[in-house]
This record gives sequence, C-alpha cells and structure tokens, in this order.
Amino acid sequence: MDEHTVAETTARCAATVAALATGLGGDFDAAAADLRRLPADRPVTGALAAALVVVALRSEPSAGAHRARHLDHLLGLADRHPPAAPEWPRLRAVAPTFAVVRTGAGGASFDTRSALAGDALLQRAAAAAAAAARDAAGSAVDIARSCLMGNDPAAAVQALDAGRALVLFAATEFLDVPARLERIGRSGLATRWRLAANGSADKPGDIPTDLRADVLAALSAGPGADGGRPAGPLAPPDLPEIRAALAGLDADALVYLLPATTAATGWAVMVPAAGPPSFMALPNLALDVDVDVEPLLATLSTRDPAAPDVGADTMTASLDILCDWAWRAAIGPLVERYLPELPTPGHRPPRIVLVPQGNLARVPWQAARRGDGTYAVQLAAFSQAASARMLCRSASATPVPVLPVGLVVGDPDTHGRAPELSAARVEAYAVHQAFYPGARYVGRRADGSPSRSGRGTAAEVREWLTTTRPAAGTMLHLACHGMIQPAEADTTSYLLLATDADGDRLSAEDLVIVLARAPERAIGLVVLAACRAGVSGRGYDEAFSLGTAFLVAGVRSVLSTQWRVPDRDTSVLMYLFHHFLMAERRPVWDALRRAQLWMLDPDRRPPAGMPRPLVRQLSEADPARVVAWAGVVHGGQ
Repeated sequence: MDEHTVAETTARCAATVAALATGLGGDFDAAAADLRRLPADRPVTGALAAALVVVALRSEPSAGAHRARHLDHLLGLADRHPPAAPEWPRLRAVAPTFAVVRTGAGGASFDTRSALAGDALLQRAAAAAAAAARDAAGSAVDIARSCLMGNDPAAAVQALDAGRALVLFAATEFLDVPARLERIGRSGLATRWRLAANGSADKPGDIPTDLRADVLAALSAGPGADGGRPAGPLAPPDLPEIRAALAGLDADALVYLLPATTAATGWAVMVPAAGPPSFMALPNLALDVDVDVEPLLATLSTRDPAAPDVGADTMTASLDILCDWAWRAAIGPLVERYLPELPTPGHRPPRIVLVPQGNLARVPWQAARRGDGTYAVQLAAFSQAASARMLCRSASATPVPVLPVGLVVGDPDTHGRAPELSAARVEAYAVHQAFYPGARYVGRRADGSPSRSGRGTAAEVREWLTTTRPAAGTMLHLACHGMIQPAEADTTSYLLLATDADGDRLSAEDLVIVLARAPERAIGLVVLAACRAGVSGRGYDEAFSLGTAFLVAGVRSVLSTQWRVPDRDTSVLMYLFHHFLMAERRPVWDALRRAQLWMLDPDRRPPAGMPRPLVRQLSEADPARVVAWAGVVHGGQ
C-alpha cells in the first residue's frame, strides 16, 4: 500500500472510529478491516485499534458478540503502541474476557478463554498466584458490570465465574496431571510433566510456567465427558449446567452479589433453577455506605484466638446495625421482590445459594433483619458457594449417606499454643455419644482427660481422610482451633491439632493433596466447628478456606464458620444441628437452618437426651445473639 492510500485509509478509519465512539454510528467491521490493511508498526494504527477496543467494550449485547471476534487482532495492534491514557491498562486487562463472555467460552480459543484465569493458574509462587487471582476477580467484576449495563445477565454470570476461586480450583487441576493427559492422548506432555516434577504429581509449584501453559491448553481443549463442550479448568459452567445443579441440590436460585462502589451501583445477578437469568440494581450494597462495619468484621474474622473478647454491648450494637443494613442493601429486595416470582416449593422454604463478591463474603446474610425483627433465615434457607463451577461440581457428585460412624475430634491438646476449648470438648463428646456411637473419638474428653483412641493429631485426621475401611464412616466433626496466616504465606489457613512427629497443623492446601491421593474415599459431611474455618486466607474472591478445600476435594457437604464463634453458644448449636440431621433425618442444609431457628426461638426447649453439661451451658448463654448462631454456613450438597 502506497503512502497516499495509507493516508486515505487512515482518514476513513479515523472518521468511522470517531463516529462510533461518539454514538453517531458507523461500520465497525469496515473500520476493523481498514486496520488490517494499515501498517501495524505505526502509532496511529495502534491508537485507532485501542479506540475500537473501547467501542467494542461499550457495545450492546446484540453488537458485542460480533465485535468481540475482532478483539484479538485489535489488541495485538494496540499493544505495539499502547495509549498513554491512565485507564488503558485496565481496559486492556478486561478486553480478552469480554471476548469470552460475548462469544461463548465453549467456542473461544485457549488464549482468549484464559485471559483472566490463566495468569493465576500459571503462577509458580503462591503469593504471585494470589495477586493474579485478585486482579482477575476485579477484572471479572468490571466485565460483569459492563454486561449488566448492556442487559446481558447470562454473559455477566460467565464473566463472574471466570474470576472466582482460581487458586482453589488450580489446586485440584494440577494434581494427577499425567493421568489426565494420558486419558486425552497427550502422553508426550504427560512425560514432560513427570520429568519436571521429578516423578511427583504433587509439586505443581515446581513446574515451569511454559509447561503449565501447555498443560492448561491441552486440558482446556479436550472434550467433556459427554464429548461436548470443553470441560477443562478454564471453562465456566453454562446456564443449563447451573440450572441442572440447582435442581439436583433442591435449590431455587444461585445469586451473585456485586458490591457497590463510589463509581458504580451494586448488583444481584440471579440464575433460577428454571427460567432465564435476571438481575437487579442494589445501590446500597457497599459496606462503607450505610454503616462502618469494617472494624467489626475485621475483628470477627481475623483476631487472634487468645485476644480478649470484644465487649458484649459493642458487639451486639454493631451486629444489629450490620443485620439491618444487610436487609436493606440486598436480602430484603431478594426476598420481597425476587423470590415471589419463583415457583413456590411445597415441601420446603425458598432456598438461595449465594456467591458474594469481595468483602461481601464476610457478611452473615442469613442474619439480615427486617424492620419488624424477623431474620432472613426465618423466611428462607441460605447456602454459599465459592463459584458456580464449584456448585456444579458438588451437585454432580454421588450423595454419600451419613451414618452413626466417623471421626470426632474434641479440643486436642496444643500444649499452650492456643487456649483450651472446654465447651467444645463437651460438645464433641456429647455429639459422639448421642449420634455417632460407632465413631472414633480423639482429642480430649469432656472432663479434659485424653481419649484412649487418640490424641487428635494431624496424622490421625489424615489417616481417616484416606482410609477406605467401611467402618471408618463418612462424617468428620472437628471441634478445634482454625487459624489464618497472611496471604503471602504458602499455607494460609490450617487446623491446629495435637503435636506428633508430623507436626500439629493440617492446612487447606494439605487437605486438597491428601484427599486427591484417595479418590475412592467418599466423605459425606465435614463439620468445622473450628474458629474461622470458612474465612479465606487468599482474599475474599479466592474463597480458599478450610471449608472450600474440603469441598473442592470432593466432600459432599461442609459446615464452616465465618468468624471466631463463641465457645458455649456454638457448642449448643452444633449439638442441635446433629440432632436434626441424625434424629430427625433432615438434609444437611435444613438441619443447620432448623438448629439456627431453634436458637432464635424464645420458647426453645432442650431436646430429649441433651446431656446435662450442654443444658447447663445453654442456661449460661444467650443463644439468640446473632454472633451465637449466624457465623456457621453451609456449602455443598
């Protein structure tokens, strides 16, 4: 192309881009075609390509799907001469995922589909992976907001799930890699992985980045189990998969909560078990708008177990404000405006599975309180999921019945590394005696004496998690300490157990690896009465906690705690949960809800057979306090 033609083409393209950018309209395809003819090494070509990227990002859904197909080429041109505008790096980061959600993840190339997840999954260091995952989550929310502004909630769901729980999911995707590669006919790649890992499949952190990228490409390109859309690590579930999962779990809707910011409103994005997805604006959905709850939540979620308790009056007043805000900001609109539109189940209350984004993950949504004092848990049932991907994984697993056998761990002796949990000992021993008489009991008994069956070491828990002996049972109850470390550490959350030659810790990362070594082990229920067992150490959107580690590793149902729960009150709640589960044979999610409703009932009566020590604890506690019952959440089946 001669210089005269270059000048004419540049002028024509610039005029079209300007018309598109100002809303006057123009031929996007013609402008993209002009850019393909122009010299790629000229700054003006890069500037026009960047401007056309911005036009594509702001497109309505009807045009966005077509325009997104040009993004790979446009971004390549823009990257040669990046614009100096301060907002360009952010736009550049979210553009590839925009292409995913507009064109459909199933048909996108690996490079495009991995725009958000790839950076997190390809990191060798834990801190770098966590940082990449935080960036991915932020970019996913930006994309989702753009989709919602374009009236496209289905695309918003795809975008949101592309940025959720990436490090958590990678923890399973990089286990047993050689076997997975062999199954899809990539034996050469499997050999490269084995050599890089020195014969071990348990060292994903030692694998070079380029090899990890090749493996992700291979796994993502392989067909699913049914020969259909890819089932690899970067393929978020589509709407039919989510609907099927909800139906299988007997839930009415999956609801994402996106926090409001100073520049953007908050949103709820709803996917029902039947019907199209929808969304609603929630302008007050920001923790710093109505009430300053950050200090309270930080105290509840991260304080040292040995620290003195927050004053009861301060705690009560702060939680009251939080519960009132949670109703106004999100749960009230969902319960009063959205749930009535869904088919009314006759056999149970309405049931929602929440996926809260950002710091909204720390809010006890089931304790949202209506103006008349009614709590959300009294109107509907609430569970939580790390992502739609995790929801689908839980729903697809074969249910495992909970029988009166298993493993109960009661306040192991930490030799002063953490305070004693005397009420937890009473709880664990009572649960064992009343509901799981065939279970093994380890740790300390109610009177503080050591159990003759074991001290409650990490090795004993690991052995139970991997055994295939039928007599071992399928239920694990952990009444012990749960600890959190900074996200920069390789281990971010762990159970503190009794010391032996293998140490006294069992981390979330360890749990994933241990359970991966025993894929035939079927565990129906894990109850984490441990403090903060549901709090992520790698950022809210990463959701990498002790609870989610069990879920991603295949445990069917998990109860975990969002904050440092009070010892006496939680012991009563846990006993009541097992009562409704085993004596009344309720589903796990319903047994927890019934236990919470019992705590709120002013006319509550101890069930027949409740041990006297627990009855005494009940008389000394205030079970209706929000901090006493709302910190325990359900995940999984």
